[in-house]
Amino acid sequence: MTFKHTGLFSALLAASMGMAGCSGSGTTSSAADVTGRITGFGSVYVNGVEYETAGTNIVIDGVPATEADLAVGMLVTLNGSDNGSNGNATSISFNDNLEGAVTQTVAGGGLQVMGYNITANTLINFDNMTDTNGDNVITLDDLLLGDIVEISGYSDGLGGIQATYIEINPAGGELEVKGVVANLTATTFTIGSMTVDYSSANPADVTILTDGMFVEVKGDTAPVGNIFTATKVEVEEHDVDGNDGDELEVEGLIAAIDINSTPNTITIGDQSFNLPAGFDLGNFAVGDMVELEINVVGTELVVSEIEDEDHDDDNPGKIEAEASVTSTDTVNNTISLAGLTISVNPNTTIMIDYSALSEHYFNLGSIQAGDRVEVKAIPDGQGGYVAISIERQPTSTSTTVELEGPVVNGVLSFPGITLDLSAVDTSVLTSASKAHVNGSFAAGTLTVTSLEAE
Repeated sequence: MTFKHTGLFSALLAASMGMAGCSGSGTTSSAADVTGRITGFGSVYVNGVEYETAGTNIVIDGVPATEADLAVGMLVTLNGSDNGSNGNATSISFNDNLEGAVTQTVAGGGLQVMGYNITANTLINFDNMTDTNGDNVITLDDLLLGDIVEISGYSDGLGGIQATYIEINPAGGELEVKGVVANLTATTFTIGSMTVDYSSANPADVTILTDGMFVEVKGDTAPVGNIFTATKVEVEEHDVDGNDGDELEVEGLIAAIDINSTPNTITIGDQSFNLPAGFDLGNFAVGDMVELEINVVGTELVVSEIEDEDHDDDNPGKIEAEASVTSTDTVNNTISLAGLTISVNPNTTIMIDYSALSEHYFNLGSIQAGDRVEVKAIPDGQGGYVAISIERQPTSTSTTVELEGPVVNGVLSFPGITLDLSAVDTSVLTSASKAHVNGSFAAGTLTVTSLEAE
């Protein structure tokens, strides 16, 4: 039986599905055809595997590129070989989901771009963005109406994208959007909530358009009244597939579950997969991030296992810390700040540099004592924490320490830190599940000056 990771053939599949690494642990390498999020560099880290890139053919939106043009958060398709931990990439390609103007903003974290509703993945990389609203953090709220943005992320199959990478681009360039054709007429169709007027587009592809086709649409001007005038429409192949006997792994957002069809199906992004009779879906629901293990049986794609991929973000023990770095240890892969010592996994910890240095090959060795960082971490099962992301912040003179963590039986605590809560009202912790504190740290004690609980 062949174990295969099938490549995804378009930006929407790169948006809706991330493929896991193709081989198990050990030293024997096998072919890898992987689509997933870049988590770091030095070579390129994708889906927990470090891929060497000497001689790798790199293409971005169909144009030859270099590794320096790639960025953390981009969902890429990678071909090569790996052994589950290390590998070699023969090719890496990136295609964004869309590039267009922000047409609507929603206070508290929402956008509409080219007919898609955009939300932010908790580990998103904001590239070339500034803190426009002065709250000292970069979020979707810093985007303005009319900003031209390039977006990569997971499609929910329902007209939304959970973005893992957003970059602001200069105005005046070509705009593009990808999606499934619906409501086709002689001159228009819809993608999500946006209407595409293709009456002036190239005739080669548009003559074969049908509802349900996946297309890439390009144009020179932003939508007017939610109508995008296309200069070019291209039909693209995007479905996951394989040969009889192949085993696939597919990661993405659940868009639909149909327990009334025969066979039952689960939809990831905009592609449905069959469920065997009696398959137990447990508590999985639309919107969950999951990894499917799939057997190719003839021409059918049959799910054999479903795993929760939201476990890091949903981990009840997750903590967040923003403070100046005390020290780093590149031998034991740890970072210390505000009394916490947190392990770093080079293969899986997402590393982003928002400082003025903006290091492309940002890693643990790049971080110096005194750098201000934000770390998100989860319990490692041995009494410590392992980082799921580290972001180096812009240079700051702030000495304030910010911590967020779980509240258990009315008590907020962090291993290795004494919390002095004498200046704040702790009664709010009684019914809270987590809390955020600010304060000053010295000699193992955080003197808390503000506390918010939820």
